[in-house]
Formats: sequence, structure tokens, C-alpha cells
Amino acid sequence: MCNDSTPPLISLLQAAVSSPIEKSKLLQQPEKLREIMNNVPARRWLFEQACQPDDLNRAADLIIAVMQSSRLIWRGGKISPDVYSESLSRTWVWFMEHLQTYDPEKASFVTWFNQKLVWMIQDVIRELSPIDDQDKERIYQIGPIPDRWDETIQEWLELVQNHPHLFRNCRSQRSPHVNCQVLLIQILTVLRNSEEFSWKAIAQDYEVEPSALRKFCKRRCFPCFKQLLPE
Repeated sequence: MCNDSTPPLISLLQAAVSSPIEKSKLLQQPEKLREIMNNVPARRWLFEQACQPDDLNRAADLIIAVMQSSRLIWRGGKISPDVYSESLSRTWVWFMEHLQTYDPEKASFVTWFNQKLVWMIQDVIRELSPIDDQDKERIYQIGPIPDRWDETIQEWLELVQNHPHLFRNCRSQRSPHVNCQVLLIQILTVLRNSEEFSWKAIAQDYEVEPSALRKFCKRRCFPCFKQLLPE
């Protein structure tokens, strides 16, 4: 039972966990689901319930249902259906296996999921069609994530900006003026403002060869960046 002091969103979640009818009603309200996703106390309550040993997966099932019904999970943009489907399946497996490592204070369930989905897509692409550095001039098109792309990019930008110590020694040996932190900020800004970018255009800003810049990002910048993201 919910008492008068229980926050309204948590009251809705308590009812949804206990009653299939209330769960069905809640899942038909996408705006309310988005509000839940963005509310730290609500997602903290859901997370704590999902971690209870006697939960019988009811809270975990509700989390998945809320995410799916909120319409906030990225639908793939211009990614091929086969790549997206495989990546989505792998991300759901990862999500359930790592749910107990989620931090409700840092991001919503959907943002956490979408971040992993983006990296999972890159892994699947590499498995299915390895990129030829000589022929691939543009970074792979990952497209905007509906309703959450700007928020996700902004979170990534803040992570990079707030961790200068991680990138202190991350510079190109051949071109010391090329700094990982500045470069990542530029790449993320371009991704936020458009759907794709040219390595050639960015390389011109630094007066280096596109292939050299691309390799530097792959070997130094991207691994540093991934350290900032949830496992």
C-alpha cells in the first residue's frame, strides 16, 4: 500500500509492480514514462526494487517495459536493419547482465542503454564489415537518437570537459598540438549539430593527414573516452 507521503511517481510504480492492470495503464502514458525516466528518486526506487532477491523480476520487467513504451530507445536512424537488430539484442542481454552496476544518480535507464547501444553497433559493424582506413573517409553514420540524442551528446561533452586529467598526456607524438580532449569535444560537437562529418574537414583544422588523425582517434582518443562511460 502507498501512504500519503509517497511521491506520486513512486506510487505509480508501486502500483504497476503489484498489479498487471495498473502496469498496463501506466505503459499507455508515454509522457508519464519519460517523466519517470528523468526523475532520480523514481528510477532509484525502481533500481532498488530490481536488485531485491525476492523481486521475481517484476521490477526488472517493469523497467524494460517502461523503457520500450517510453519511445526513447534509439531506433537506429540510417543503420542497416540487420546491424541494428543484432546490436539491440546484444544490448538487451548486456543490460540485464549488468543492471546491478547501473547508477540512477548519473543517467536514466534509457540514456545508459542508448550509450551502450551506440558502442555495440560499432562492434557489430566491425565484425560484419571491417572498415578499410584507406577507403573510409567519413566516420560511420550513427544518426540522431530521437528525443535523447542532444541530451546524450551533452552528457558526453560534459564528461570530456570535466575530466582533463584523463587526457593530460593524450597527444599525438607526431603532432603534439593535437590533443585528445579538444579533438573529442570537436567531434562530439559536430555529431550534435549534424548527422555525419568528414575526417578530412577536421584534419584540415589541425593541418594533419586525415588517415593519421583517424588512427590517432582510434588508438588513443576513443579508448580514453570509453573509460568515462558506464561499463
